[in-house]
Amino acid sequence: KRRCEKVGEANGVLFYDDYAHHPAEIRATLKAFREKFPGKRICVLFQPHTFSRTKAFLNEFINSFNDADIVGIADIFSSSRETKDESISVEMLANEIKKQGKDALYVKNTGDFVAKLGPNKVKNDIIITMGAGDIYTWHKKVIEALISKGK
Repeated sequence: KRRCEKVGEANGVLFYDDYAHHPAEIRATLKAFREKFPGKRICVLFQPHTFSRTKAFLNEFINSFNDADIVGIADIFSSSRETKDESISVEMLANEIKKQGKDALYVKNTGDFVAKLGPNKVKNDIIITMGAGDIYTWHKKVIEALISKGK
């Protein structure tokens, strides 16, 4: 469960969920998806896990999404053992990923992500929720929003 797990299909779009939250895991997972689905647009909704990990691995995270076409970055899922670190943010991470030539953005909620896919959404997309936090709960809302947009 939560490792390249297919969680749904709607209007020709395949939905997956993965627990990857370390840059090496993200890179390996997306490489596998790219190999399995060549030529399809891969859209990732990623939730970083902890401020300290996001800050410590910032440079590695920036290059982890090379096999994704669109990267939505949700708010950091914090740990109860840490406080918010103002020196790191998801906006910073999204902007750095953009500098690598990727279509990346900060998303506050599923509506932001679906709006980004909006008119550019094509049948046969692969949409992956990814992270160790509660991001796995978002895929149902993304599926529902895309189905309602497709009608």
